[in-house]
Amino acid sequence: MIQFRPLWLMTLFSVIALAVLVSLGRWQWEKYDEKTAAAEEPVAEMTIANYMPVQSGVQFVYGFRPDTREAGWRVFAPVQYGDTTVFVDSDFIAVVEPPDPDEVRFPASLSFGAPITGASIRPEPPAPLTAAPQPLRRLWFAIDLPAMGRNAGVENVADYYIAGAYVGADGRATSNPFALAPGADALPPARHLGYALTWYGLAAVLLVIYFAYHMSVGRLNFSAPRPRQD
Repeated sequence: MIQFRPLWLMTLFSVIALAVLVSLGRWQWEKYDEKTAAAEEPVAEMTIANYMPVQSGVQFVYGFRPDTREAGWRVFAPVQYGDTTVFVDSDFIAVVEPPDPDEVRFPASLSFGAPITGASIRPEPPAPLTAAPQPLRRLWFAIDLPAMGRNAGVENVADYYIAGAYVGADGRATSNPFALAPGADALPPARHLGYALTWYGLAAVLLVIYFAYHMSVGRLNFSAPRPRQD
């Protein structure tokens, strides 16, 4: 026979905490599923030629390199491609302090009309807690192509950007680390799986503590049924 006399205040807070932990675990599990599916999708690529660089329109987007986890500023350079303006993610400045726009030259790889090849990416909307941009300094903390275009003084901005190759000071081109499939980002799926298991594990620990405490104070007892006496 089970005898259970719950402490109501402790039970209330435990139910609330359990709901929060399970919700966080489910959220991370869903992110794990999304990232796993996104990792299997091919990255759409495109090539553009016959464009004109917009030398004065460079914008800077803060981010972390997925390959090295370095913090820095991505260099988004606009080019005029027919009637459309396309931003090209063309370089990465690995410094935390914001760059001075007057000291950053337009990427040389885009200045001579060579064809641009890279992943064609439509950015997701900025997250609710994203830091506010600083348009006067051309600084952005999320990719907002329409706003970046207005700040650069260009029109008809495409709803995608091209993650082109990064060209180092030695002239050697390396693949763009931000050329990720839609829905993917720097955090690998396994990390989300680990977070999900952590939240679910904490939920299980909470249940163990809850029932163990009630047993320790005599409010939860497991006793064998007494034999009937005829």
